[in-house]
Amino acid sequence: MKTTIEIPDPLFRQAKARAALEGISLRDLFLRGLQLSLQTPSAASARQRASFPLIRAAQPAPPLTDEQVYAALNSDEGLL
Repeated sequence: MKTTIEIPDPLFRQAKARAALEGISLRDLFLRGLQLSLQTPSAASARQRASFPLIRAAQPAPPLTDEQVYAALNSDEGLL
């Protein structure tokens, strides 16, 4: 597949110099960088999910019913 991308001039010059130093084509340098980027976990997936409950109460509270949740969502006061 062929595509066209815009690369800032300073970054392009750095990439071209790196490819020359390593004795590889600019295409191969870009492919290697893209492969490395796709293999590395993204910051979003690297974040740890919180375990529940996030807030611990001194005493266990009874679970809310659906009706209580709907009433709180529809009221001006909310759950608090």
